[in-house]
Amino acid sequence: MNDYTLIILAGGKGTRMGGADKGLIAVNGKPLITQLLEHISPRPARIIISANRNQETYRHWADQVVQDRRADFPGPMAGLEAALSVATGQCVCLPCDLLQPPASLIRDLLSNASPEHVCVARDPIRRQPLCLALHAEPWQNSLSRYLDEGGRSAYGWLEQLPLQEVAVATPIQNLNHAERLMPDA
Repeated sequence: MNDYTLIILAGGKGTRMGGADKGLIAVNGKPLITQLLEHISPRPARIIISANRNQETYRHWADQVVQDRRADFPGPMAGLEAALSVATGQCVCLPCDLLQPPASLIRDLLSNASPEHVCVARDPIRRQPLCLALHAEPWQNSLSRYLDEGGRSAYGWLEQLPLQEVAVATPIQNLNHAERLMPDA
């Protein structure tokens, strides 16, 4: 089950965080990217981080760092597009700002993965469109076409695909606003 590529989306502008690079924000003394990787189980065979800034720093945690192939930070789907362009086989995609992802998240996504559909996590509150498992090859062209046509929303792209929702028992939380920052320990 650990023969998969982990794609971490860390390429955003951090607009809601005052322009901060969210993956590098320290919470309780550690960058969010470090905390996320500490909670990943099973361990991936390869890690690709999509980052448009601080690429040298992100190389510390990744086998490969990619940047958007499109200008002006068009959103997380452009980061996923860049990562899928260098990925092969089974992939799990997560945003860099997850706060303590559920322990079974990766295992649950992978156990439902198939080349015929994209698996997306659904917690008790909503679908989590950036927490997904997919095989790289079948979906690369679909995502590029969606972006070429002006699409940007993860929800919008997923609505066009055969999906398998994977129930996650606890809410998935991410850090989207500066007021959610915990004091740095």
